[in-house]
Amino acid sequence: MLNVMNKSVIVIDDDEDTVRLFSEFLEEHDINVIGNGFDGVSAVKLFKELNPDVVLIDLNMPNGSGFYAIKKIQDLDPKAKILAITADTSSETQEKLDKLTVPLIQKPFKMEQVILAINQ
Repeated sequence: MLNVMNKSVIVIDDDEDTVRLFSEFLEEHDINVIGNGFDGVSAVKLFKELNPDVVLIDLNMPNGSGFYAIKKIQDLDPKAKILAITADTSSETQEKLDKLTVPLIQKPFKMEQVILAINQ
């Protein structure tokens, strides 16, 4: 029997180990990882193709930053649920995310935080 609570997620980070570990952890918690990307351009492409419930995205990436991808994804779907994951703790970053109404999860993060945010 399929659990309707399962969220579909794409994980975007330029660090492949982070993406792999993240994806494995989410799968262990019954969150369906339907795509992985390593830059902002692939994030937008995956969002268009897969239409996930949630986008987990790093901000500092080559080939299209997280901010680039967030804006493009919000243009495609203003209601898209996006969680930014970054080690950048600057107030400038926080302000930009607030304007985009995107919650910030700071690295190093607790996976429980991420699971809660996805399931909200």
